[in-house]
Amino acid sequence: MKKFLILFLVGMIVLSAGCIGSKTASSTTAITTSTTSSTTTLTSTSTSSTTTITSHREIDFKSYKRGELLQKWSQLFDSKVIYVSKGYEDLARHYFPNAKVRPADKFIDGIAILSPADARPLLSGKPIVITFNDYFGYVAYKVGLRFVGGDQGVMVIYKEMGRDRLIFTGTSKAGVGAALEYAMEVRDGKRKVNPVYALRRGEFEGIIVKEIGDNNWNGIRDKGEYWLLKEIYSKEPFLYYWRIVNGENVTVRGGFIRLVNGSTVYIYAKSFNISVSIRTYNGAKLTYVIENVNPSVMNIPSSAEIGTTWVRLQTDKQSFVMDAKPVTNFTFLAVGDHRPGSGTKQPKVFLKIMDLINNDKGVFVIDGGDLVYSGRADEWGELFKVWKWDKPVFIVPGNHEYQMDGKNIYHRYFGPPDYSFSFGGYRFIFMDNTENDYSLSSSQWKWLEEELEKAKELNERPVIVMHTPPVDPRPRGDHSMRRDQGQKLLQLMKEYNAFGIFSHVHIYWYGEKDGVKFLVTGGGGAPLYAPPSGGGFYHYVRVTAEANGAISVEPVKVQP
Repeated sequence: MKKFLILFLVGMIVLSAGCIGSKTASSTTAITTSTTSSTTTLTSTSTSSTTTITSHREIDFKSYKRGELLQKWSQLFDSKVIYVSKGYEDLARHYFPNAKVRPADKFIDGIAILSPADARPLLSGKPIVITFNDYFGYVAYKVGLRFVGGDQGVMVIYKEMGRDRLIFTGTSKAGVGAALEYAMEVRDGKRKVNPVYALRRGEFEGIIVKEIGDNNWNGIRDKGEYWLLKEIYSKEPFLYYWRIVNGENVTVRGGFIRLVNGSTVYIYAKSFNISVSIRTYNGAKLTYVIENVNPSVMNIPSSAEIGTTWVRLQTDKQSFVMDAKPVTNFTFLAVGDHRPGSGTKQPKVFLKIMDLINNDKGVFVIDGGDLVYSGRADEWGELFKVWKWDKPVFIVPGNHEYQMDGKNIYHRYFGPPDYSFSFGGYRFIFMDNTENDYSLSSSQWKWLEEELEKAKELNERPVIVMHTPPVDPRPRGDHSMRRDQGQKLLQLMKEYNAFGIFSHVHIYWYGEKDGVKFLVTGGGGAPLYAPPSGGGFYHYVRVTAEANGAISVEPVKVQP
């Protein structure tokens, strides 16, 4: 009897527990946790619906050296589910063909392929972010530096509210594809992450990469495209003189390839003699847009469309040339130092000078540099908004635009800083003498001497254009090249009868030093360094080059 009572009481307790559990299931949510080798699955069960959230194993950032998280991303993250921005699903299918694609607004952790618009709020406050500029559009930002252009890719791994995230994004779809292509090369052992380029800050690690060669800007390496894919520390890689377009190796001389969009090649001319040749010719019809030219003094193919400072040509020929017509006794215009004294807006007096130059007679314009105040992207954006010329402009960099973001932006839009061309019996030689502490490197000296010899062989008078003069013409002035470098330049100029055009000193000056005639034009809008009697007035200069090698200058004063 006692045994029966004990069994009866146990049965009642079990029955009671079952009733309580049944009641709880009908009114609350039970969460069960199952752990696999790589993920933890949280299953939420209710009478009305079931939701499954995949949470990747928590990453201990401290246990990895810089660059190792990016290197081991495929081991740390499960790629069965990818969260993707609208319009980027094709990238997910291409790079993760076996993954389930879910919308980006459901992203909590794991892997996401995000448009710059979707990535921007998620990365806000991080060491690498996507920002927006009203001229350049989406911009990649990394601890103080902005990288403009749609070819920037971003790959970041970070922890947010205890959850680990891997985001692929960029400044455009092409940039996002660049980040994905980079990651796949890392995963497949074709590339090793260089820790120098990886940025680690606490529970964050990221990298910015740049692609050159995605001609249709779709983020996928297509047939007929050759991609150059490199990490960025501070200086961007540039490929100036050749590109693979529709499988053809297009090589340019006399300018650089600024952009390729589909089968259209945009060439920024840095001379009056532009040639294009195709090495791996397959007969594809390509369109060329040659910018920064003066068609009135050039031999242009009859089939070309001609604009004020550009030429558009469609051809399936293996090569073509556009060169200068025979010209003598010509005039060009020179200006320099039109940066603002601070801020982003270009000085009003420079806008006035630019209008006057556009209405003046001259074959081309020489700009002696100092285009913006401190090189920041927003300053460049404001410059480009008003950068409107009706003549080609040939530029040397100043010391101000090479600060901050400036060097990359300068190279993207104006190409290599050292270049030369022949025109009308003169050899124009443009060089950067600001970057190496106002001096020239050994390779630059060698190139300069070769250019001077070339001018001598062609019986052309050299005209050397640099930002910083060899000597400051002001008494006790200190805005010049290093003393030994300046003296070396003057000696070469005297030996080859070279004329000089410089800026940097915010005055107008024309004269002779050590037997060398040169011009300083630094009154384009920047704060002036002297009273009007000492050349401290805003101006540009008309320069006339005669057939016999004689050069005359005429300053044009401009009231602010």
